[in-house]
Amino acid sequence: MLYLIIIITIGYLSYKLIDYHTHDIEINRQTVKSNKINKEINILHLSDLHLDFDKKYQEKIIKYINGLDYDLILFTGDYIKEKSNIINLDLFLKKIENIDNSYAVLGNNDHNYDLKRIVDIFNNNNIELLINSSKQFLLKNNKVNIMGVDTPDLKKDNYQKSLNNITIKDSFNIILSHTYHILTRDIDQEIDLVLLGDTHGGQIDIPYLSELLLKNRFDIKYKKGKYQLDTLTIFVNKGLGTNILPFRINCKPEISLITVTSTD
Repeated sequence: MLYLIIIITIGYLSYKLIDYHTHDIEINRQTVKSNKINKEINILHLSDLHLDFDKKYQEKIIKYINGLDYDLILFTGDYIKEKSNIINLDLFLKKIENIDNSYAVLGNNDHNYDLKRIVDIFNNNNIELLINSSKQFLLKNNKVNIMGVDTPDLKKDNYQKSLNNITIKDSFNIILSHTYHILTRDIDQEIDLVLLGDTHGGQIDIPYLSELLLKNRFDIKYKKGKYQLDTLTIFVNKGLGTNILPFRINCKPEISLITVTSTD
């Protein structure tokens, strides 16, 4: 009987620990400095929502988002877990209070579902989907360009096409891409910031073991966090949802809040 109680206790504590790692959202605050910025801007970066029918968790995400101050909200793909969850995407986006200056790109999993409906949902919620296209605008007296490419891992990206009708010189230039493979393309030196998702930060991050498994199964050069390549800053978001396995271990979901400030 004692052994049974011990086993049940261990099982329960393991479940609670895994649930904590899966649903305890981190706010990852980062800073980027640029001589192209006159006045500070705050960028909210969301990725890999993989929405399902867990409304409690989705309400928690919304509460976090609506509690943050930002000037720009950017999404980098993989929005639902299954086709039946597509209605949840619409309900989720409708609850975001500050949707001004919002842009998104598609992820690889989005192409497995009703792509037209996903596009319509973003458009109906005043979020502009950038599919190998761009947006040039003035934000708090800063010249900003956002180039969005379709998911590179499926070879649907066209970086050069995304540059059509914009001038990147003397602007703060951001690329949105679901996967890091966009960095293998011949991108301009004028690009300042690349925002990525896809990796989930590994989702299960057990020291040594995770690295070994990832190297054997996946080609992941940029796993999570911030990378600096000369003047180019890269952020890989760990995402908010899960894929394949319905849980996270030692790799909490995150919302990224990036503050871009002047070098002066």
